[in-house]
Amino acid sequence: MDSSELKNLIDRYLKNDVTEKERELLDAWYKSYDDIHQQLPAAKEQQLKSEIYSFVKERIDTRPPKARELNVLRYAAVAAVAIVLLVAGLFVRRDNWQEQKTAFTIFKTNTGQVKKLELPDGSIVWLNAMSRVRISEGFEKKATRNVYLDEGEAFFEVKRNPSRPFLVITNSITTRVLGTSFDVKAYKRLNYASVTLRTGHVAVTDRQGKMALLLPNQRATYLINEHTYRLSSYNGEKSKNWVEGRTVLSNASFQELALVVENIYGVKLTSNNKLTNTYKYNIVISQQHAVDETLKLICSIHKNNYRRKNNDITIY
Repeated sequence: MDSSELKNLIDRYLKNDVTEKERELLDAWYKSYDDIHQQLPAAKEQQLKSEIYSFVKERIDTRPPKARELNVLRYAAVAAVAIVLLVAGLFVRRDNWQEQKTAFTIFKTNTGQVKKLELPDGSIVWLNAMSRVRISEGFEKKATRNVYLDEGEAFFEVKRNPSRPFLVITNSITTRVLGTSFDVKAYKRLNYASVTLRTGHVAVTDRQGKMALLLPNQRATYLINEHTYRLSSYNGEKSKNWVEGRTVLSNASFQELALVVENIYGVKLTSNNKLTNTYKYNIVISQQHAVDETLKLICSIHKNNYRRKNNDITIY
């Protein structure tokens, strides 16, 4: 959802022309942003107040007098949420600039390793194999709780704190929450980053300001080269399966499959079969299975074979 689409959604909300699902989404965001004014610089807050006033007045002045009286404050609140979301990228850039010279605590995992972290604010982070996150010194005291996922995948169980939003920042997207649980995948070898929501609600923003708003059991896949989102339904519980050693791949490409195999077993998976780029894989890869057992399962899907030389595996 880009800025024009979000404005259109808000406009339809004001005209009572939205679906129940759209209304639920906006209402949830309204409730979570009661404290939003605390994060704005004075000049920006004044600018937003003027924009909100103009935005709401333009629409309410055209409604019958009784309707105007009933919903002015409510509409203003929803409009405030919309405008704040539209400038979410500004806060991320500001926070990044402020933290450029800050010391960080870094957490990393190796091949086949899953690590559980407890952050100073009480939030829990599960770090998948070959991943890296960092937090700044004084994390628990800052206005926003920024976690930088520099590489890999992490599942977050965020301790709710309405006065201090929680941001997960990757190279391509930023996910903003108050208190919820969700998965973020951002391996540099993939041409996408994804956010899968298990509970609560989140906003995902790219560097151009395009946004996706998620409800539970939804996934936003951000295509990095195209700067677009693909929204889909996905069981949020499954997004955490890798924490227990079971990685679920649904309609995955060979590139995604090879990345998972390398992260779990430390072997490099390639193919000299020209059809490989067209293949899709629906498979559960368990760390409890030996690598050769997993490779046989992979080959059985498209009737392939493999040969192995040390840690190099070729599908043919």
